[in-house]
Amino acid sequence: MRLAIVGTRGVPASYSGFETCVESVGKRLAARGHNVTVYCRPGRTGKASGTYLGMRRITLPDIPTKGLETLSHSLLSTVHATMALRPDAVLVFGVGNALFCPVFRRFGMPTAINVDGTDWQRKKWGRLARRFLRWSEGISSHANAVIADSRTVAAYYNETYRVPTVFIPYGADVPPNPGQAALNKFGLTPRRYLLAVGRFVPENGFHDLIEAYRAVKPDMPFVIVGDAPYSGDYKRRLNAMAPAGVIFTGYQFGAAYHELSAGAYAFLFGAEVGGTHPVLVEQLAHGNAVLARWTESNQEVMDTAGVFFRDSGELAARLGELVHDPERVTQLRTRARQRAALYSWDRVTDEYEALLEKLMTVSAREPAR
Repeated sequence: MRLAIVGTRGVPASYSGFETCVESVGKRLAARGHNVTVYCRPGRTGKASGTYLGMRRITLPDIPTKGLETLSHSLLSTVHATMALRPDAVLVFGVGNALFCPVFRRFGMPTAINVDGTDWQRKKWGRLARRFLRWSEGISSHANAVIADSRTVAAYYNETYRVPTVFIPYGADVPPNPGQAALNKFGLTPRRYLLAVGRFVPENGFHDLIEAYRAVKPDMPFVIVGDAPYSGDYKRRLNAMAPAGVIFTGYQFGAAYHELSAGAYAFLFGAEVGGTHPVLVEQLAHGNAVLARWTESNQEVMDTAGVFFRDSGELAARLGELVHDPERVTQLRTRARQRAALYSWDRVTDEYEALLEKLMTVSAREPAR
């Protein structure tokens, strides 16, 4: 199978869950003998193309603004794929790219789109972008298959648009014995710091986590891993409100990310929008005690393996309990590892491979458009 992957920032994974999924699934498909091409953006994964973990990288330009970066790059990727690459199948990420799915189908390329969650609800978007993203949800059915990474998202598409979906979750791929180089770099002691990871956008709730840390005043640092383009105002807000003890590390990927994850006392997760968050699955796999905002999707992932909060008052209360109850934290770590065992990138890859090969078979029987 010759597969093209469109819509993300590309590989190596250095931004969000989409990129993690592309790298984790793409490298496994390549190892199974498939020809996998990933369209990449400059400035995110480096300017050079070439290969990475068996995947071919094609780097194309974009318009580097908040509203146009994804669409401009996906447009060029679509033109290149249909005119030059001619893959057997296309995997599109991001509901905002749904408008390109009919183009691929018009050129006889079966297409699956991973829509993630209700992207229009993210606070970073303005009114026009939100309207566009809601419209994109409705036209996602123009793909041959719509992939939902959580059953909650699948139910939303079925109830709102009568769009059938294929449920394929994310996986977790963590090293068994991470080192401590990143901890040493930031002056951290294993199991003596709190951790949060994600993009600095309001819907990820870092402001709520910092406020709870200020209220509880734990006797340990709060390490915040992440950053985000086009979020200068929000980043300045976070820095201004952060008390002593908060450590902003910027982006950390690969070994450094896993080292910081494995050494934490507890992981705090404030995301209120989206389906299955890969970082949440990975933190469970690292055996972290997790305190997460309650959403249907987060409940689906964690079940009883972690602790939930619904508002800022409950967040501070639950955080205070965990900080002063290390025995409960130890129990939660065991339950987290048990829960994470349900998520496997190998199994996820099996499902992507089976879906795409099925779409190719069905497409071969369809009459020419």
